[in-house]
Amino acid sequence: MCTCFCNRLCASLFKHEVRYPIERKVVDTSGRLGSLYDASTDTLIERHSPQETKSKLLDEPFVCRLFSGNESRELIDFLRYVGFDDAMQQSICLQMVKPQGISRLIEYNQSVNENTRFLYYSYRHREEKQKCKCRQANTTNPALLIPTESTYKIKKIIWGIEILFIIQIEKNQPIDTIHQILLYICQQLGSNYLPIQLHNNDRRLIDQLTNITVYGSETCVDPHSTSMLSTLTRIQDWQSNLNFHQPLIYTMEKLRRHNDGSSNSEVDHLRRSDDFAITEVNIIINPLNSRIKNITQNFQNLPKSFSSITLNQCLEDLQQQYRSVLVSQNNLLECFREEVVNIRRQCQRSIVLNNILKNQRYECLAKTEMENFQNIIQQLLNKSKFLETLNEDQIQYINANDIRSNKKILTTISDVDTILERTYFNDNVILWYSSDNMKLEREDEWRQTYQELLLELPRCEPRRKLIYVDFSDFEQKLEYFKIVRFPSTIHNDDKSTSLPPIEINVLLMGETGVGKSTFINAFVNYLKFEKLQQAEQGEPIVLIPVSFLITIGEHFNEFIVKFGDVDQNENYEQQGQSVTQQCKSYVFNLNDRLCLRLIDTPGIGDTRGINQDVKNINHILTYINNLSHLNAICLLLKPNASRLNILFRSCVKQLLTYLTPIGYNNIIFCFTNSRATFYAPGDTGSLLRKMLNDEHLDNIPFKKDNTFCFDSESFRYLAARKCNIDFDDYQQQECLNSWNTSVKESVRLLKHIQTCKPYNLGDWMSPRRTILEISMLARPLMETLRLLIYNWQLNEAKLIGNHIVLNSESINIDMCTYCAKVDIVEIGPFRLIQYKPIISKTSANQHLRCPTDRKHFSIENILTYQFVPLKVDLKNEQLENSFHNFLFKCDQLLYFLQQQESSAQDDPFLPILERYLEEEKYISQIPNMNFNMNQK
Repeated sequence: MCTCFCNRLCASLFKHEVRYPIERKVVDTSGRLGSLYDASTDTLIERHSPQETKSKLLDEPFVCRLFSGNESRELIDFLRYVGFDDAMQQSICLQMVKPQGISRLIEYNQSVNENTRFLYYSYRHREEKQKCKCRQANTTNPALLIPTESTYKIKKIIWGIEILFIIQIEKNQPIDTIHQILLYICQQLGSNYLPIQLHNNDRRLIDQLTNITVYGSETCVDPHSTSMLSTLTRIQDWQSNLNFHQPLIYTMEKLRRHNDGSSNSEVDHLRRSDDFAITEVNIIINPLNSRIKNITQNFQNLPKSFSSITLNQCLEDLQQQYRSVLVSQNNLLECFREEVVNIRRQCQRSIVLNNILKNQRYECLAKTEMENFQNIIQQLLNKSKFLETLNEDQIQYINANDIRSNKKILTTISDVDTILERTYFNDNVILWYSSDNMKLEREDEWRQTYQELLLELPRCEPRRKLIYVDFSDFEQKLEYFKIVRFPSTIHNDDKSTSLPPIEINVLLMGETGVGKSTFINAFVNYLKFEKLQQAEQGEPIVLIPVSFLITIGEHFNEFIVKFGDVDQNENYEQQGQSVTQQCKSYVFNLNDRLCLRLIDTPGIGDTRGINQDVKNINHILTYINNLSHLNAICLLLKPNASRLNILFRSCVKQLLTYLTPIGYNNIIFCFTNSRATFYAPGDTGSLLRKMLNDEHLDNIPFKKDNTFCFDSESFRYLAARKCNIDFDDYQQQECLNSWNTSVKESVRLLKHIQTCKPYNLGDWMSPRRTILEISMLARPLMETLRLLIYNWQLNEAKLIGNHIVLNSESINIDMCTYCAKVDIVEIGPFRLIQYKPIISKTSANQHLRCPTDRKHFSIENILTYQFVPLKVDLKNEQLENSFHNFLFKCDQLLYFLQQQESSAQDDPFLPILERYLEEEKYISQIPNMNFNMNQK
């Protein structure tokens, strides 16, 4: 409605009436009262000022308009909304006038669509006139040498300032809300309510509009400033300072000679012929200029050269054709300028314009020719972007036409095979044959192959080089993808089919309540369903069950949404506690050769206190210590935090002590629930950057490439819809937009993870990882010491025909010496305690409630003892020496732990030793039990 109103307003205010004198919107601001103006070319031809002038202030000086863009219209058409009549638009279009001020709108090099807004402001301060008492002041002496085309003299000038903002609103921003704020700003400017008053939220939304271009009076507008609010704050200064004012409108009268009998009807006749020519010229020139402008922009984005001879030749051919197009355009414009000037001077009829394009020299400017030319340029531009991607992924590019042995003889794909095999036979390379057509027609297969090859490279020892062989313009059509590996092996095909799937391991960490579990569900669905409607109609993936309360409707009706099967690892009952109780991997198959492992972890900042957080971070690091590699460490945060949790900062530090600096490049930042901050890091971003600076962690990247913003609410919407809960149209549209944005971010995130070099845990050793390794070795070492003692005692008791052996069986459930069940077993002359594996689910969950203290330790393996009737070939002295050697090694490891300042790790051997003593004490208190050998 606002746009329609603005359009009508523009038409009414700037409608040109054929009259005497005439008005022209100013482009060349150097004109003054008395200057001569050529109306046939819209140029000033003589500049001077009279000695006596008079001026008055205008009653309604403020003009402000807001109107929307339209991608179906040419840029020059929008000049009509800011006061330029058809004749001046035509003069600008034909380059008869050099654009200045707001007329530079036609130089705008971005697309204009329904999300584009134009905000025009004009302050018309005063009207300046020449003092004149008789009509003779508008005549000239025939003896004066005045060019015949100088038909008008400037009699009145309106002075002031004017500004035009071109604002691009992103799709993920609230377009309607921003439009209303801009309309409110427009109303204040039109009423001169300065400075502009906005609420904090509205001001924040305007500040987030970063794609703004400003045109206007050269004395005012700073070309380097694109901040809208900072520009508007200077308007009051511009209004009061006359040095900033420039001519805005010229009013001119026909210049006549003495005794010249010309009548005012001559002016009317000129205008009618001019108007007739305008329509005809605009139909031809405006689309042509627009097409050439787009071609020019694409040429500016092309590289100066290519590494490929074939692509370089293609670039040179296009450049030559482009130069020819520009020459033809200039010739055509010159021809049109002459014809238009003749028409305006009544020397030529407009029908001649229809015959100009029939000239053979302008064939290259025909619409079909220009569209074909643009398509070829776009293809080469797409190729250059693709080569940039290959270069970033360290993939070499070869154009198949570059390796032809003879350009005049037809070369086949088999010939290329022979040449490449001869070139790379002894090299460690992978050749991938492909083409643009195959990439387009079999996109999914192409992307899968690209991902697999990209992930295969780091696993090859020695590292292989991947070469992309492009058959796009080859004479013989490539029918299928082909991968050739050198050096070749006899069973290469068998090996490729038996390769295990490549795992992408991603660790997720964040504060309690940040939404890690919901993010996992949302992320895999964003990868599976491009549109929310597809997810509603299909079967969404629920890796982790969700349960949440949702409020909808005007009466705030509450519904509990439960989606997915119950998981004992997810506890939704205790508010403030981490829903995820322990680390758990969720594997999602991206394709046959690629699977994504998302590792969910307990939240940091649990209400159970710092001990629980220490337990959680130790558990997380212990869990990932069993992995072979990590592709990414994803830190999840909310974008609207007022401060970063102290415990979160502490846990990040502990994570960094586990990683080496080489792994810092694998850290990425994901912001959940970021729709409220328009998919930006919000306040948390500045806090995080400050934390990294304060802790001197500048080598941890925090930039656009490794920062991703999501909104998991669209997945919650999907879960609610699957539970037959309805939403209004506004909520549906918001979630549709949210899903689309999150899908793009998910694809970008996955691509970034794939390009990160995997952090192989086995290749690097950090202080914290060493501490973990020692802690994990503590029980095996202590069990070995105890076994040595048992066999040493058997030798001393002369029971040398037997010895005790130890068997270990790993378990896939967490338990500890606090919650495990025990049995007392008889092993030869000894009585020993043996832990029993947990069977019932109730017992399995008991470990989740175990206290964090030093009185117990985790059990990863069930140990069983056997009394074997087999002689040990070791003497007492050898067993004693082995015992002391092991004891010394344990002491060395403990000493290392004590020297680590960053370690909060207690003696890992002591609780095990104390447990052994408790076990012996427990056995000794059992009546009628022979434990003589235990007491020795």
